[in-house]
Amino acid sequence: MHPTTRTLATAALALAAFAAALPAQAQSFVQTRDWDVYVDVPTRFAYVKTPVKGWVFVRQLDEAQMQNLHPTTLTALLPREADEIHWAHPALEMSPRMLAMRQGTQVAAQPAATRAE
Repeated sequence: MHPTTRTLATAALALAAFAAALPAQAQSFVQTRDWDVYVDVPTRFAYVKTPVKGWVFVRQLDEAQMQNLHPTTLTALLPREADEIHWAHPALEMSPRMLAMRQGTQVAAQPAATRAE
């Protein structure tokens, strides 16, 4: 085997192993298939995902139809948001003082540092 080929093969294997070790990213949308039905709950508009045109408006459902939606009917195309926000950087996290203020508790003030004479 040629040394360059061996080097490229080793690099490809290392890259594949590295990619496999990475955690999977969270989906930013719900996975859908052709012919899935989506109902926008506030407007009661019904859509069907077709293979050629994508999402196609069908009609507006009445209250009785909204009460009897099939279990596979989609009512959200985005995943449920996390209850807690995870900040990208520690500097963006709220300070203990701000957290206490939001919870309605009071934090004792820290004494100012004194200068040594």
